[in-house]
Amino acid sequence: MRPVSLTITAFGPYAETETIDFTKLEGRSMFVISGRTGAGKTTIFDAMTFALYGRASGSLRNASDFRSQYAEPERKTEIDFSFTIRDERYRIVRQPQQPHPKNKTPIPHEAVLYEWNDAWKPVATKVNDVEQTIESLLQLSYEQFSQILLLPQNQFRQLLDSDSVKKQQILQSIFKTEAYRAFQEEWVERHGKYRKQVEWAIETTRLKLLELEDEEIETVAMRNVPDIITWLEDREERLLQTKDTVQLEKRAAEIRLEEARTHLNEATVLLTLMEERDTYRNALNTFCDAEEDRVRRRALIERLEKVMNVQPHYERFETLRRDAERIKKDRIESQKRDETYAAQLETLHEQSDKMMELRQEAERANNRLTDIAELLPYVEEWQRATEKRTALKRQVEQLGVFTDEARLVELRDLEQKLAKQLEDKPATEQLVEAERRYSQLEYHSHLVEKCERVASELAACERNGKDVQRQHTAQTTLVERFVEAEHALMADTLRDRLKAGDPCPVCGSRSHEPVERSGGGANVTEHQLAIETLRRLDTALHEARADYRALKRQLDELVNERDTASEALQFHGPASEALKHQASLVQTLRGDVEERKRLEATYRTTTQAVRKLETAKREQAEKRQSLFEALQSIQETLQTMRQVDGMTRTTLTTERDQLTLRLQAVTREVAEYERRLEEVNRLKWGEAERFRLLTEQLEFEERRLNEARAQLDEALQKIELTEDAFLQDRTLVDTLPTLKERLAKELEEAGRIEHALQAVEVKIGARPRPEVEALKERVRVAQEENESLSERLVTADVHLKRHRQTVREWNALREQTDADVRRLETIKLIADTGRGVNPQKLTFETYVQTAFFDQILHAANIHLDQMTSGQFQLERKIETAKGNAKSGLELLVFDAYTGQSRRVQNLSGGEGFKASLSLALGLAEVVQQLSGGVSLETMLIDEGFGTLDAESLDQAIELLMSLQSSGRLVGVISHVQELKDRVDARIEVKKTRSGSTIQLVVE
Repeated sequence: MRPVSLTITAFGPYAETETIDFTKLEGRSMFVISGRTGAGKTTIFDAMTFALYGRASGSLRNASDFRSQYAEPERKTEIDFSFTIRDERYRIVRQPQQPHPKNKTPIPHEAVLYEWNDAWKPVATKVNDVEQTIESLLQLSYEQFSQILLLPQNQFRQLLDSDSVKKQQILQSIFKTEAYRAFQEEWVERHGKYRKQVEWAIETTRLKLLELEDEEIETVAMRNVPDIITWLEDREERLLQTKDTVQLEKRAAEIRLEEARTHLNEATVLLTLMEERDTYRNALNTFCDAEEDRVRRRALIERLEKVMNVQPHYERFETLRRDAERIKKDRIESQKRDETYAAQLETLHEQSDKMMELRQEAERANNRLTDIAELLPYVEEWQRATEKRTALKRQVEQLGVFTDEARLVELRDLEQKLAKQLEDKPATEQLVEAERRYSQLEYHSHLVEKCERVASELAACERNGKDVQRQHTAQTTLVERFVEAEHALMADTLRDRLKAGDPCPVCGSRSHEPVERSGGGANVTEHQLAIETLRRLDTALHEARADYRALKRQLDELVNERDTASEALQFHGPASEALKHQASLVQTLRGDVEERKRLEATYRTTTQAVRKLETAKREQAEKRQSLFEALQSIQETLQTMRQVDGMTRTTLTTERDQLTLRLQAVTREVAEYERRLEEVNRLKWGEAERFRLLTEQLEFEERRLNEARAQLDEALQKIELTEDAFLQDRTLVDTLPTLKERLAKELEEAGRIEHALQAVEVKIGARPRPEVEALKERVRVAQEENESLSERLVTADVHLKRHRQTVREWNALREQTDADVRRLETIKLIADTGRGVNPQKLTFETYVQTAFFDQILHAANIHLDQMTSGQFQLERKIETAKGNAKSGLELLVFDAYTGQSRRVQNLSGGEGFKASLSLALGLAEVVQQLSGGVSLETMLIDEGFGTLDAESLDQAIELLMSLQSSGRLVGVISHVQELKDRVDARIEVKKTRSGSTIQLVVE
C-alpha cells in the first residue's frame, strides 16, 4: 500500500479541509511530520488508518472522538484517502458517526471504496463490505497493519514483544501458510477416518469367523492366528468325511427307490387297461339302449327336408305381403299430409291483403327515414351551438366572482404585519457577532484560569526550587568538609614522608615548620554517599530551574495572550461578569433569531400563498375573458342559422330509431310470408306426386302377392302338408344340421368303442388285478428315505462350501487388515508430526513459518547490526515451551557485549525501538523478495526517535535514508531537530486557535 493523496475535513484538530498530495514528494521515499505538541501529527496517521479500517492508529483513541471541535456544525467530518496496491489505484471516502447539525438523529458511519478504471467506480458501499475488501486487498487485519506497516506512538514494540500465537497469525496472513495448516489438518482428519476404518476392518475379520456356526467359534476367534488356522483345517477334514458317508448311503437308497417305482409303474399300467375295458363295455351297452330314439330322429329328419323344399315359396310370399302393407300405410299418410298443406295454403291466401298493406307501410317508412337523414345534421349543429352557448354563459357567470378574495385580503394583511415584525427582530449577524465575542470572552476566561493555574504551579515550583537550593547548599558544604578532611589527610601523609633538607613537592621549600596534625581522615563510604546525594540534588536543582524557566515562559506567554485578548475585547468590570452578561445576551439573541427564523418561514409561506392566489385570480380573469369572446362568436353563429320549429336532435333520433325498428319488423314479416307461401306450394305439389306413385306401386305389389300365394299352395299339396303343419315344422328347420351331425357321430363312436374294446382285451389277457396301494406305500417309504439322505448330503455340502468360502474371505480380510494396520502406522506418524506431536512441539505450518521467520530475522539483523554497531542480534528461541503452549516463534536478543541471550522484553526503550524498526524493515524486505500477496511499500513511524542517543539516532537516520534505493515510502513523526534537518520533505502541522493546518514542504 502506497498513499497517493489524503484529504481531511473537520477531523481531529483540523477544522477545515486539509489535503496532502504525496505525489509532490517527486520520488522521495522519506518524509517527516513535525509540529507542536497537540497540533495533530498523529492525527494524519489516524486519518489513514481510519479510512482503511474505521479505527485509530493507536489503542488510546476512539473513532467517536474524531469529530473536530473547531469545525462548523454544517461541515461534515470526512476522510478521502487515495492509494495504490501493486499499481492498482483505490480510493476510500469514509465519515464517522457524528451529530446532525439540525436534528437529534446522528449522521451514521458511512464508507465507500472506489477503484480507478478510466473513472472512479464503487467496489463496496457498506461499512462491513469495505472493511472486508480492504483486508482482502492488503492481506492484513487492523492489528497486523498496526504491527507491520505502522509503528504507533508508545506501541512500536507490539510485533517485537508478541507471543508465538500472534506472530503465527501475522505470518499466516502474509505468507499464506493456510495451505500447510490445511495439509496437516487433512492428515489428522485422514488418520482419524483411517483409524476407524482399520478398527472396523479388524472387527469385520473377527465377525467373519463367527459366521461358521460352530459351538467353539466364540472361543476359537479369540486365539492367535496359527491356532485358528489349525482349527479351521481340522474342521474342514471333519466336514469332508461327513459328506462322503452321507453320499454312499444316498446311492444305496436311490437303487431301492428305482426298483419300487418300476414295480408300481407296471401295476399302474395294468390297472389302467382294466378300467378302460370296463369303460368301453358300459359305453357299448348305452348305445344299444338308445336305438328307439335314433329311429324317431331319422323320421323327423326326413320330414324337415321336405319342409326345406317349400321354405323359399313361403319366404317370397311373406316378403311381398309385408311390402304391400307398408305401401298402403305410406299412401294413407301421404293423403293426410296433402290435406294439411291444402289447408295451410288456404290460410296464406287469406293473409295476402294484410301483406299488401305492410308493403305500403314499409315504403312510407323509407321515405320518412330519408327526410330525417337530411334534417338531422342541421338540427344537431343548431343544438350543439345552443348547448355550448348555455355552458359558456354558466362558466362566465361562475368566473365572474373570485371565491378566495377574502382569503387573499387576509393573507395580504398578514404579509404586511409579518414584514413589520421582521424589521424589529435582530438579524443573524448580530447573533454570530455575539457568539464570537462570547467565544472570545470564554477563551479569555480560560486564559485567566490557566494563568492562575500556571502561576500557582510556578509558585510551587519556586518553593520546591528553594528547598532544593537549600538542600544543595547544605550538601555542598558537607562535601567540601569531606574534601578538606581528605586534603588534610593527604597533607599529613605528605608531611610524614618529608625529610629534612628535601624540597617540598608542593611548595618547593626546604624548611618545614611544625604543623598540628588533623583530627583524622574522612569516612570514604560517607564521602561517596555525600557525593552521590550532591549529584542527585544538582540534577534536581537543574530540573527545578528548567521547570521554573518553562513555567515562567509559559506564564509570560499566557499573560501576554490574556492582555492582548483583554485589549481586543475592551470590556469593563470583572471578566466573569462580562462573560455572564454576554452569555445572557447570546441566549436572548438565539431566542430572537429562532423567532425571526420562524417569522421568516411564516412570511415566506404567506408570500407564496399570496402570490399563488393573485396568480389564480389573474388566470381566472383571463379565462373569463376568453370564454366571453367565445360566447359572442357562438351567438353570432346562431343568429345566422334558421331554427327548425318543434324539431330537436332527440325527437328526430327517437323517430328515426322507431321507424327503423318498425321497418325491420315489417320487412321480416313480409319476407317470412312470401317464404312460407312458396314453401307450402312446393310441399303440396311434392306430396300429390308422391300419392300418385304410391297408388301405382300398390297395384303392382298386389298382383305379385296373388301369384306367390298360388305357388305356395301348390307346393304344400305336393308334400301333403297343411299350412298349419308346415308352419309348426318350419320352426324346427334350423335344428336339421345338428340332428344329422349327432346321428352320424353316435354311429361312428359305437364303431370306435367296439374296436378299442377288442384291443384292450388282447393286452390284458389272463392277468389278475394288481395290489397298487401296497406298491405305492413301498415307493413312498423309499422316497422319504432318499429325500432325507439328500437333505443330509446338501447340508453337509453347504457346510463344507460355507466353511471354505468363509476361510477364503477371512484370509483375504486378514491380509487386507494387516496392510491397513501398517498403513495406519505410517499415516499416524505423518499426522502426529504435522500437528506438533514431536520433541520440538512444532506443527507443519509453524515449521514453514519458522523458515520464513528466519529469513525475516536474517534481514532484520543486518539493519540491527548497523544501528547497534554489532552489539545486538535477534534470534529465534529454540527451546520447547512448557506444557501445551505453542513455541517456535518467540524472540531472544543476543548481546555481543555479554555473550548471552535474553528476552526482547528486557530491552530498553531505545534498544526496543531499534529492534522493532529492524524487524519491520526485515519483514518488508522478505515479503517484497518473495512477491507475496501483501504489499509493504509504506512504513509509518510515530515517535520513538526521542528515546535514542545521538549515536543511535545517526545510525537510525542513516538506515532510513538508505531505504530510498528500495523505493519504500517511510513517514516519520518526530520532534528530533536533527532528523527534520536531514530530511528534505516535511509535512508541517501548524496549530492555531481556530484549528490546525497542514503544509507540505519539499526542498
